[in-house]
Amino acid sequence: MFLLKNNLVYLGSFSFVNLVLVKQLFTKALASLLPIKSHMKNITIVAVLILFSEFLHAQYSIKDTFANPLECTYMTRDAFIIWWDNDYDYSVEVDILLDQIIEYRNECLNELNMMDPPGVIDGYYQNIYLHGDGGYFDSNGWGNGVGTDSNGYPFYTMPYNLFNDIITVAHEIFHLYQYNSNSPGFAYSGDSQWYIEASANWYGARQDFTAERAFIEAESLVKLPQVPFWLSFDNFPNTYPENWQRYVHQYALALFLFYLTEEVGISPNVISEGFYMGLTETPQEYLYNQLGPILYRNTFMDWIASMTNDFDFITENQRVANESEWLTYADPDDDNEYTEVFDFNGTNGWFQPAFEDITNAWSYNTYKLENTNTTSYTFELNGDSNGTFGSSSYFQGKILVKNTDGSHILYDLLMTDDTNGAKTIDVSSSDTEIYYIIGSMPTYFEEIDQEFQLFPYQIKISNVILDVSAFTTANFIKAYPNPIEDILRVELEAHAHEIEIELYSTIGHKIFAETYFNKKEIEIDFSHLNDGVNFLKVSTNKNSIIFKLLKK
Repeated sequence: MFLLKNNLVYLGSFSFVNLVLVKQLFTKALASLLPIKSHMKNITIVAVLILFSEFLHAQYSIKDTFANPLECTYMTRDAFIIWWDNDYDYSVEVDILLDQIIEYRNECLNELNMMDPPGVIDGYYQNIYLHGDGGYFDSNGWGNGVGTDSNGYPFYTMPYNLFNDIITVAHEIFHLYQYNSNSPGFAYSGDSQWYIEASANWYGARQDFTAERAFIEAESLVKLPQVPFWLSFDNFPNTYPENWQRYVHQYALALFLFYLTEEVGISPNVISEGFYMGLTETPQEYLYNQLGPILYRNTFMDWIASMTNDFDFITENQRVANESEWLTYADPDDDNEYTEVFDFNGTNGWFQPAFEDITNAWSYNTYKLENTNTTSYTFELNGDSNGTFGSSSYFQGKILVKNTDGSHILYDLLMTDDTNGAKTIDVSSSDTEIYYIIGSMPTYFEEIDQEFQLFPYQIKISNVILDVSAFTTANFIKAYPNPIEDILRVELEAHAHEIEIELYSTIGHKIFAETYFNKKEIEIDFSHLNDGVNFLKVSTNKNSIIFKLLKK
């Protein structure tokens, strides 16, 4: 559309360079028409409109390195030229495709604040080549993707059978609008490469977020929880198995960007604008700074919990399709969904994951607890202060409880500092699935070694018997009275050589600890305790049991 008002010109979504050309042409036209008297005003405007109409139709030239005009047909519209073999007639399909990709261009320029690819800015059509039909272009051995020609301009090679695959086409068109990025930190290499693919996948899925295959690689995110967020082709460690799930991880992370825009509600511009902000920071650090440490870390943990809860923020059809994709292409020996599975007894002391399962930066582990009792569990976390290369650690924990009726509850671990925390929860016998999630989220966004930095920790899950009657139901140890006012008596069925008694608060703080020798009966003065609930742990060389103890 062309508008003339107050000596300003509007011509729709032109690139910056073309606007300069328009301004120059417009100024020249007005200068030549200034002597015309006022009664010629209408003729002046008509003349300018004709002049600009000619300019609009000739604003782009063809610059191509692959097509032969004698053997190829093309169609142009807006900033695009699509080529195909003369032996085939794709004119109807290309007509529709051009309208679609023009919409993508307008969205990238006008809504996502991106830039045209360099060839378009220099005044040339953006080349798109159709192939895969046995025709002229097939000798190039192209796939579906964006490359760079001998002129230094990007080109898109599109298999002819993708006309109706709007998600895949949108993904590659988005790459064209990433191409002019001026942010070194967003390079298509190293620890930033993931973002170029993940954001293009996000944009493709954005065309239809409910499409069955919109997030088709997503199952790899829960089956490889321990790998760093930024795993990609370009930073792939030599020690990693080369399989489908590890290579598609960077594409799968579109699901995180979807979660940010559609569940958290951040502006889509946040995803795209970083390409054009001249940033040296990596995309992961950029997102961290955009949302702020608290929101970003909490969002990361919420996203993990939602994925653990059967991907509860996508459609059931998508979840089933994702799982089917995993079963079809994944290496089943590289399934790390649960770091360990425990029964109702918990961990029986402190547990540390195997070396290959230890969390990297911005990754997580999930532990599954199979419960059959009405009881309480105390979940504890003791993280190392530093990673294996010396960077400061930061952990959070989350507990997901799933009931047989389909409901679920989420609990946050109560952190006492950056690496330690605890939480006690009550469950019923119908709360059969409990997931303990440990998230590693240090202020560390770029690897300093080819082998990724690890951030070790230990966990403990303890079963607490829910019993506030006068005596415990355990027949080998009794603790009474309960509730207590001052003196607690502990009785064993026989003399024990060594008895350890510990008292914990509901958030896991140790209040009392004492070891007794060759005793059968023990009295402990707890008159100094504040009123409320605590947990008493009595351990011998044969047995260990935890009581919920009420002080009043």
